[in-house]
Amino acid sequence: ARSWLRSIGPHAQIDYVLNKDGKLDTRYIDWHLPLNFQNGSFIEIGANPSRELLTQPFAINRARNINIPVGRYEYNEWFITGNTDRSRRLSGNARAGVGDFYTGYKHTYVVGASWRANYRLNTSFSYTKNNIDLPQGNFDTNLLSTRVNYSFSTTMFVNALLQYNNDAKQFSSNIRFNIIHRPLSDFFLVYNERRDSISRDLIDRAIIAKVTYM
Repeated sequence: ARSWLRSIGPHAQIDYVLNKDGKLDTRYIDWHLPLNFQNGSFIEIGANPSRELLTQPFAINRARNINIPVGRYEYNEWFITGNTDRSRRLSGNARAGVGDFYTGYKHTYVVGASWRANYRLNTSFSYTKNNIDLPQGNFDTNLLSTRVNYSFSTTMFVNALLQYNNDAKQFSSNIRFNIIHRPLSDFFLVYNERRDSISRDLIDRAIIAKVTYM
């Protein structure tokens, strides 16, 4: 590698899913070219061709009654993504993707940042915008996400994910408490909640406990 370039790692991945009759249901391919730089930053360019068979209409936006008709669809996304040095206390990331999408087009943009306050507390923020243009209708979606990770010790953690979706008009939260009570054995306590962003009414709520033992 050159003095400014640490590594180049081109790779491909194929996900091939068949239906119960043995026919192709979904195919998704990654063609990626990542570049890792000596300063810890990263850039990747690539393409994601997809093929999907819809045997019944797909409600892509229920609020606006936008449905994708039955049929076989092939479309491709071209993208570029990157981030600054993640070992720094403050780092940033961004992604842009454009391409066909079912019967139309989609543009996707993501920006985010991570802040490592200390060895216990890490936080991150991201904003995702999708511009979708279809013959059946056009719409935009905006998703705001915040993650907070706190380590009480090497065996006790709490993680929180808070999101707002303007298209669904919902706030959602996921809070997980994790204790490693022995190697490869965990106790999880998870709290999930969704609320309407306009009325603030509760949509659903759940508390889940899980124990693994090895």
